[in-house]
Amino acid sequence: MEFWHGFLLITSVHLLAAASPGPDFVLVSQQTLAKGRRTGLICSLGITLGLAVHIIYSVLGLATLIAHSQPLLTAIKWLGGC
Repeated sequence: MEFWHGFLLITSVHLLAAASPGPDFVLVSQQTLAKGRRTGLICSLGITLGLAVHIIYSVLGLATLIAHSQPLLTAIKWLGGC
């Protein structure tokens, strides 16, 4: 029963953290209330595109490292397994 208690506790904490508003939410809310819906949507789009750039170069960089290094791939597998 200890496993399930810990699992549910960690899952609950992660769900609360993911659901809590952050600085992006504050910025979009501020822009929407001050300048209207269109500005809020444009602000949301800008945040999304900025995050997409970081995600893409992170994924491509990691894929390149993995493709060129068998020991690194093994290390990532071990870390993921842990």
